[in-house]
Parts: sequence; C-alpha cells; structure tokens
Amino acid sequence: MSRLIDKKLSRRRFLGTSTCALATATVGSQARVLKALAESGEVTTSKVAGSKDVFTACGMCVNKCGVIARVRDGRIHKLDPNPDYIKSRGMLCARGNAGVKVVYDPDRLKYPLIRAGKRGEGKWRRASWDEALDLVAKKMNAIAEKYTRAGVMFASTEGTFQEHFFLQMAECFGSPNTVRHPTLCLSSNIQGFSATYGTFPTPDVLNSDYIIMAGANRSEALITPDSIDQLKGDGGRRKLVYIDPRFTKTAAKADEWLPIKPGTDMAFVLAMIHVIVAEGLYAKDFVETLTVGFDKLVPHIKPYTPEWAEKECEIPARDIRRIAREFAKAAPKAVFYPGRRSSFADDDVQLRRAMAILNAVIGNWDTEGGLVPNSKIKLQKHDYLAPWYDDVPERIDKGSAVFLSEKDGSWTAMRDRILAGKPYPVKGMMIYKQNVVMSVPNRAKTLKMMDQMDFICTIDITMSDTAWYSDVVLPEATYLERQDPLESLSGILPVVAFRQPCIEAMFESKPNLWIMQNLAKRLGSEIAETFDFTMDDLIHHQVSKNPKILKDLKSNGVHYMKVLPTYGLTRGKRLRTKTGKIEIYSANYAKKGLDPLPVYTKHAEVPAGKFRLLVGRNAYFTHWTTANNAYLHELMPENTLWLNTTSAKKLGLIDGQKVKVKSPVGEGTLKLEVTDKIRPDCVYMAHGFGVLSKGQSLIYGVGACDAALIEEKLEPISGNVAMHQTFVEVSPA
Repeated sequence: MSRLIDKKLSRRRFLGTSTCALATATVGSQARVLKALAESGEVTTSKVAGSKDVFTACGMCVNKCGVIARVRDGRIHKLDPNPDYIKSRGMLCARGNAGVKVVYDPDRLKYPLIRAGKRGEGKWRRASWDEALDLVAKKMNAIAEKYTRAGVMFASTEGTFQEHFFLQMAECFGSPNTVRHPTLCLSSNIQGFSATYGTFPTPDVLNSDYIIMAGANRSEALITPDSIDQLKGDGGRRKLVYIDPRFTKTAAKADEWLPIKPGTDMAFVLAMIHVIVAEGLYAKDFVETLTVGFDKLVPHIKPYTPEWAEKECEIPARDIRRIAREFAKAAPKAVFYPGRRSSFADDDVQLRRAMAILNAVIGNWDTEGGLVPNSKIKLQKHDYLAPWYDDVPERIDKGSAVFLSEKDGSWTAMRDRILAGKPYPVKGMMIYKQNVVMSVPNRAKTLKMMDQMDFICTIDITMSDTAWYSDVVLPEATYLERQDPLESLSGILPVVAFRQPCIEAMFESKPNLWIMQNLAKRLGSEIAETFDFTMDDLIHHQVSKNPKILKDLKSNGVHYMKVLPTYGLTRGKRLRTKTGKIEIYSANYAKKGLDPLPVYTKHAEVPAGKFRLLVGRNAYFTHWTTANNAYLHELMPENTLWLNTTSAKKLGLIDGQKVKVKSPVGEGTLKLEVTDKIRPDCVYMAHGFGVLSKGQSLIYGVGACDAALIEEKLEPISGNVAMHQTFVEVSPA
C-alpha cells in the first residue's frame, strides 16, 4: 500500500504548482460568474445555509475520477480531487476543475423545449414536462404503428452512468436499432485485441520500463491512470517512444518521436515482429506454451523487413531494428500501448491484431509492466423482463461488418441504410447525450438523414448541434445534481465509482432515470413495469451481496479491494478464445474469410496539392462537450489548422491568416497555424468547433468542424469509422 501511495503523492507534488494555480483561478473566476448570473436572474438565490463536502465522481469525460464537491450555502464552491481515489491517483485535471461551470452555465438547458419553426431555425417554445413527454410518446407510438418499433433508432454516448436506462428503454420499446459512440472510436481496437487475447487488456503503464505509443496521445487524450503513470516509472528505467504524424504533448514528453507516414503503422509493427522473430529475441517458453499459430507467423513475417518498412513508413530501418531490440530486451516489462483513439484506416482491426501479436511474442501477458487482463468488482446486475414483440425486424445495419456489436452497431452503415430506406424505414430518433451532427463524419449526410425523420428527440444538458435540429429537447440534470447507479470500473486496480447529488437539480432539469420512467408510463404498462424502482432500490440491490461497498463509498467516496496489482491470474487457465490460448493465428478469422495473420496493404498516397486530414484530442476538451465551457474556452477560444512551415511557404500562406479547407464532402474556414510540429503532407484541426447551434454562445461561428470534412470510410471487420483517409485542399479564405 505504501508503494502506491508514495507514487501518488510524489506525482501530486510534481504537479503541485500548476494544480494550485488552476484551483485558484477556478475559484476566483467562478465567483465572478456566479455574481453575474445572480444579477441577471439566471440563478435563483439559494435558501440553503451552511457548508458540506460531498463525495461524487467527475462527469467531464469517461474516466469518472473521484471528486469532493465543496458546497457552501447551497452552491458548489469548488471541486477537489478525492485523495483516496486510486484510479485517478488522487488528482483532477483542468476539465474536472471546470465541472462547476457545467452547473452554472447560462447556456445550459433549463426546461423542456418544443420546436416552433423549421428544423435548425432556432425557434422554440417552452413546454411543461407533461406536454413534452406526451408528445414524445405519441410520436414514438405513431412511428411504431406505421413502421414497426424498429422505425425508431436510439443513439447514445458511452461511459455515462445513466446510459443504461436509455438502452433499457430501447429494448423495452422493442427497437433493435441502438448505436453508440464506440463505433466512432475504439471498436476496431477492442476487436483486434479481443480476437487475440479474448479480452481487451490494460497496459501496466506504471510499472513498464519500455512503452511504445502510436497515436495514443495520453498527455492530452486523458485516460486515468495511464496519463499520469506514463510520466512515472520504477527506478528511472522508463523509456517512451511516441509514433505520430504530429508533435503532440505526449511527443514532447517522450524520449523519441517518430513522425510516421499516416496509414503505415502496421508496416512498423510487422517489421518489429520480423526483427524479434528472426533474431530469436522472442519469449520462447511463453510462445510455446501459451500461444497458438507462431509456426505460421514465422514464414508470414519474413518479407516484412525493416528495410521494406522504411520505404513505407519513412522511419529509418536502423531505428526500427534498434527499437525492436530494445523492446525485446526490456520484456516482459515492455508494452506496445493498445491505444484508445479513432481508427486510423480501414484496415485498423488488423493493425490492432499486429500490435497484439507484437506484445504476445515478447511474453508480456498478465505480468508486471505488460498487458494485464482487467479485474472487476462484482455488483448485482439490474435485471428486467423486456416485453416481446413479434413483428420487429433485425437491426437495420445487420451484416454491415463481420463482427458487428449488437449494442454499438455501425454509425455510418446505419445512416446509409436509413437514407436508402432499406431494408425498412427508420423515421424516428431518440438521442441521449450524443452529438450526432458533430461526431459522425460527413455532417451534410447526417443532416440529410435527420431531415427525413418524422420525429427527433434529444436529451442533453446543453443545446448541441443535434439538439438544435431536434423536435423536442429534454434537459437532463448535470452530473453534480443527480444520484447515479454505482459503477464498477474494471482495470488492474478496479474500483467502484460513486456519484451522488451535490446540490438539488436546478431549473426544471431531471435525471435520465426520471425521464425514462415518466416516458415509460406513457408508452404502456408493460414498459412502465420494467422501470418500477427507485435509484435507492437499485443501489441497494447492486450491493446486496456486499454491503461494505456502499459503506466505503459513503465514508471515502470509493471502494476497492486491493491497493497493489495481482499478476498471473490467467496463467494456466483458458482464455476466452476458441483455443483457450493467445491466438497469433486466428482460425476464426480464416473461417470468416479474413486474413488469419495481419497482411499489410498500401494505402492511397496523398494527391498532389492536397493534404491528409488528421484527427486528435487536446487536454481541454472532451469531444464537443466542453468547448463551450467558459473556463476551458478561455484556454482554447478557437481551433486552428496546423500546416507545416514548408507546405505553407509553397502555398504562399502565413501564420494567423484565414484559410478555407475543402474535402469531397464539405468545407470550413478557420485560422492557419504554421508549425513544424506536423508532417508536410498532413493538416490537423481540433474537434469541437464550427458549431451550427446558436445555443453554444461562446463557440457559435468560431472555427471549423472536422465532421463536416471527414469522409465516412468504413472499417469492415468492426464497423468502425476510418478517420484518417480524407484528403483536403487548403487555400486563402
């Protein structure tokens, strides 16, 4: 225990100055904002006197870090990290600190709205909850009667405690058409590693001596504890090699940055495997006893030499060979980081398979500093008996990908089939906290799909672009105003996260459970019966086999079983693969007509006069959701187009001027940022700007939207979107 705490406190001291500065700025600016809101009548004066500290979990991204809300006289004064929260190492990032602004945001949705003009015109009228829910139920039932219950699709984000109730509504209503955020993010990643190991493991970043990250920008695309642990290794032996066409914050922290040619990551990985196998650097006993298919890998990998890879990925062969040897020497405390970003290209599952195989041949499975299968603290499941409907067809996107997730679906495949009206019509959209217009590539096509809908309802806390084009908008209570179910967060050190209301829900906002329960009452008794419980009932059921969980949560805001990792639990046991072993060669893929071993395919070259558009994250924003947050907006008020210095000179463009970016599906205008931190054949812009909704007052009319430019290339195995296959033109605006 002392070992982990020492690391946590040491890391905290390391960032102490910046953390304190941020906290001071947050409190001061918050006081000014609260005063302004009170004077404008946006916030009613609280009658609650006194102070209290409330344990809860952050909702500014999917990490759910531990938070202590400091409540003074009924207002949230500030947010502090929970020092006992292992997953976030007792820390809280800039987004977490800015969570207070979500509650006291003048732009937040305050009451139900019904469209009073054309879609996208921005004309609304205030409605009561009864009127709004009556209309939603009426429209859902009308679509179900005319087109079957599959005629209503349900789109949601991921990682929110209350999403479960939205998915329960979809099932109980009878629609198979659910689509979730992973189809725009990491579904190909999960598929590639799961096909190899039977699960998607966690890298033991804290204890690894050698880490290779390809595009996983952990210094900005924050994942706890990895983003913290990447800077803190045992004994000073840590080496971080970062591979990315952009020089990101992670590249700045790395020992080496390799500006790889986009679309060639698999060439680099296969060449590393070639060196390790050809030079006998692989873990022989491990490979022989715990894997299958190594005998087929040996001849398969022979053509993929470092010299061949150099021509593909533009990384010198000597560096590939050296890194492969260093990686193998550091094994098993070495890891090629699985990553958690949008897929690179339409062969992304096979890239992830190659990364998984590279990890396997050095024997880093289920060992300190390697890839570790996740542990999880068991909570009792919330069960319900959904009604059965005889006439409901299968998912509209069924068969669009070889291994399509029944819950996640494939966003672009579903959209194309809805637009075609085949194999049946879908005329209604229920949306929970997913900004479809901003997140799905080819925004024009998304708007076209929405235009042919009979009805659209969005549940959110702000007027997103998707809400802006809806018929009914329902305001959800923010994460600091509601009680959520307990959530068991898996990992090397699993925890149970706890979210409870810090203040009463403001205005007329309601938790999603309340919204679903009251909608269910209007959709029929069979559906209503499945929602006949309170949040308190659910939480006590979740801990019914282990009441200590709730006791710990109430006293410390977190529950965990251990403070040091346990390794090797799967050694000698069957994995969740067909053979029970790590499958280097996938007979299952071969049976499906897929390459059983990763085969490199050359991607299209960047056409003359164009650039490859890259996507990526920064530390201030969680996708689109926080760009309009006043505290974070001050740190990044607009996005810019990164363009290499040499490329800008050739085009006669200068830093700071407005440029037009045009792709085959759309265009946008934004400021140019001339920099050496990107390859000459690429451009990059931050996500979250170029919004259409005037309800996002700070960022409306600011910057450009990457979703308006990106073409919807499909990864055919998982159904994921390939984000790095769009070429754009850049010209003066």
